[in-house]
Amino acid sequence: MATQRWEAGRALIVGAGVAGLTAALSLHRRGWEVLVVEKARGNRDGGTWISFRGVGYQAAERLGILPRLVEAQLPWEDIHMLDTTGRLRVVWRAATQLALMNEPTLHVPRDKIADILLDALDGEMKIEYGTTVSSITQDESGAEVVLSNGVRERFDLLIGADGVNSVVRELVFGPEAEFRTDFGDLLAIYNVERNPVDTGVEHLMSGVGRMIAVSRLGDSFSVLFLWESPDLRGDLAVDVSTAVRHRFEDLGWAVPALLREVETVSSAYYGPVSQIKMDTWSQGRVVLVGDAAWCTGFYAGFGASLAVGGADLLGDVLERHPGDITAALRAWEAEYRPIALKVQAQARRGRESFFLPPNEFAITLRTIFLRIAGNSVTTRLLRLFMGVRSPK
Repeated sequence: MATQRWEAGRALIVGAGVAGLTAALSLHRRGWEVLVVEKARGNRDGGTWISFRGVGYQAAERLGILPRLVEAQLPWEDIHMLDTTGRLRVVWRAATQLALMNEPTLHVPRDKIADILLDALDGEMKIEYGTTVSSITQDESGAEVVLSNGVRERFDLLIGADGVNSVVRELVFGPEAEFRTDFGDLLAIYNVERNPVDTGVEHLMSGVGRMIAVSRLGDSFSVLFLWESPDLRGDLAVDVSTAVRHRFEDLGWAVPALLREVETVSSAYYGPVSQIKMDTWSQGRVVLVGDAAWCTGFYAGFGASLAVGGADLLGDVLERHPGDITAALRAWEAEYRPIALKVQAQARRGRESFFLPPNEFAITLRTIFLRIAGNSVTTRLLRLFMGVRSPK
């Protein structure tokens, strides 16, 4: 009996974000028939910029989308870091930020990555928006899925790329509470058309337990609010605008104008900063990729890069193991798990050293490091201090 060529198998990908679209492109180019379902009604816009590098950069080069990402990148800008009165602490120069990365790094709006992946797919596969999975039943040869629209289909492989609140993970592996660890912080990100602060530079205001960042996103701007919230339920019980206003309305500088501006925005990302930690990312013919499997949390600054790198590698490893999907999934996880775990471990260091320093002394130490950064020795120390190391 001839060995089945699994590159021509059928795959269902749940989630049309960065991880899901990368997996779709990687598998499609290797001969798979792919269906993508996405619970949102259309393409997701918004977010903030990301530093795209490391395994993601290398995967983008293999996939042929790197030139488009280079075209979409934003200029690196100086960051004016302020105290809670609006007084300038330090200017973090763009050149120092780049030196800190120590590798090719693109400054790209997150939603541009998804747009470029969609363009690369060029309509060659079906994406069912407003759809997710309702049930999953497996046997040795595949997975039978009932979609939320009532359609029942069978697939050789099911890829859960549906984020930190993954439905696939819930159905196959168990309740989210078994895998999710919250940092005890809340994050709100708005995209606005007008910057009430200054269009020339980026601003970052931080104090103990809270931070505001204002960044350019091409013709628009992102406004990010981040704060400690030991009792997450208390903040999540109210609407996002009320929660943000309560945490930041006592501040001066441009904060009142920022709060007025974001209250006119119809939607925002809002939720706890979390990590997902699992003993395994696959079970039978079901595998998780991206935040559904290994969410590192906002503080790692490597989520999109990790998603692209892992999803592309999945297609490559499946091609290396024709006819044995379960062996391929085990080999893929053995290769990629150390990379994801290393980034997760770096996230807490990044939280306490840069995003939410635990006390005024830590803020002062961060300011000193940034003031003297520039020579190679100081930059290496700063990388260690902030946990900026890109796994290969």
